[in-house]
Amino acid sequence: MNDTVNLPTEQAIRLELEKAASLITGARRLLTEGRSIDLSAVEERVRAVTQAIAAAPPETASPFKEHLTVLVEILDTLQADLEGQHQALSNGMKTIKHREAAGAYTPPPADEAEEDEDV
Repeated sequence: MNDTVNLPTEQAIRLELEKAASLITGARRLLTEGRSIDLSAVEERVRAVTQAIAAAPPETASPFKEHLTVLVEILDTLQADLEGQHQALSNGMKTIKHREAAGAYTPPPADEAEEDEDV
């Protein structure tokens, strides 16, 4: 039996790389729109790429070294985007909490205070 039948081809690896890059780009776009994202598809696609390259013979896999480097770079950019969004949300929550805390200790406006006394 020929074991090379099930080995990934350059075309299959290139397709997996394109799918992964497309998912990462889409995730970044959704983040800039303020929408939430599910990273499971990105994770699956990156896993498929790395498995395909690992399973390919060296002469097929070696030309994709640069592609993997670029994939890691765009994943790093996605990570930075996620961290930035997380920080912005965290800062927003802190601002809301500070406003609520300050509001709890601020006396009501004079109009409301007079209404309370009449009751």
